Amino acid sequence: MVCQAYKEMKAFVDPFLFRHYVEYVNAMRQMVLGEDDDGRRADRIMRKVLRNVALSTIYRLFRQGDIQVDQRPIQPEDRLRKGQIVQIFLPESLHATDDHHKRGEDLSAGPFSSVFRRDKVDHMSEETPRVIWQNGHLIAFHKPWGMLVHDGDASLTAHALRLLNGGLSPSVSFVPGPLHRLDRNTSGVVMFSKTLIGAKKFTSAIRNRQVRKFYVAIVQGEMSQEEHFSDTLFRDTRRHVSTVDQKGKPASLYAFPLLHHDGYSLLLVELHTGITHQIRAQFAAHGRPLAGDTKYGGQTTPTIRHFFLHSYCLYLSPPLFEDMPSEIIDPVPEGFSTVSKRLFDIDSERLETTIFQGIEQLLKI
Repeated sequence: MVCQAYKEMKAFVDPFLFRHYVEYVNAMRQMVLGEDDDGRRADRIMRKVLRNVALSTIYRLFRQGDIQVDQRPIQPEDRLRKGQIVQIFLPESLHATDDHHKRGEDLSAGPFSSVFRRDKVDHMSEETPRVIWQNGHLIAFHKPWGMLVHDGDASLTAHALRLLNGGLSPSVSFVPGPLHRLDRNTSGVVMFSKTLIGAKKFTSAIRNRQVRKFYVAIVQGEMSQEEHFSDTLFRDTRRHVSTVDQKGKPASLYAFPLLHHDGYSLLLVELHTGITHQIRAQFAAHGRPLAGDTKYGGQTTPTIRHFFLHSYCLYLSPPLFEDMPSEIIDPVPEGFSTVSKRLFDIDSERLETTIFQGIEQLLKI
């Protein structure tokens, strides 16, 4: 019976947490809380640890006194502390309700496997992500064109977790992850958390507008003057497009022309809000779709086979940590540079200089 309980518990508990923290004593699971668990509610920690157990079962364990700290029953709202020993007394039969259980998925395949969705691996980028910058709390990656941020073994999140696996401080309830998003076919810098402190600080900085986001884009039409677009965008979930509509959410951006020639413009774009497809939708609505963006009215050519949109810089004022620079920059990828050379006759070195000078001008506004 003990052996059966052991097998059932292992099947339902996050394998990364199992590897680092778990000791099974008969039908009891025991964990020591780490720094990233400090101050979190007991029920939130349990929902992370017993991720495939029905929520009603977790709260029943609380009511029955089967979740304890230092051998005393605790309540769901209790705040737990680093170094405390948590014991969970699990029943012989667990009733999971999520998709992993229904599919009979093997959750003991390896660390972080709970974030991987193999059924969604339908596209893999040919380019490999790379680390741009990191400290003890945050890590910035270059996301290649064509790569998803979430979902699947080929996603940026999966790559990041494989890279970070084994190199982080133990935590029962915290798993590193992306702190903002880019569309699949947008390349550029994406910030990930390594610790709960890093996640909270960066999220707070975005909320308080301490993080400025600069993109580089190639659009149809020649722009010679700066423009500010302020619209309301509505997300059509059936067609997977965003359109200007009064039912939508406020969307704001600032466009700064860097180069223009023969019907195309290279723009520096500062994004003020974060609506899905915002840059693509707003430029299309204002008569300047991204070149190659057929979904929003752009046209492809032998030179421009898809749209070019790159998250170039995250500017933080002030930086969140002493060892953090104010600018996290991801230079434009080779394909973007090649197309810019053909359209605007500019080499990669001058292109980078032109973009950076544009950012300096926008920072003065």
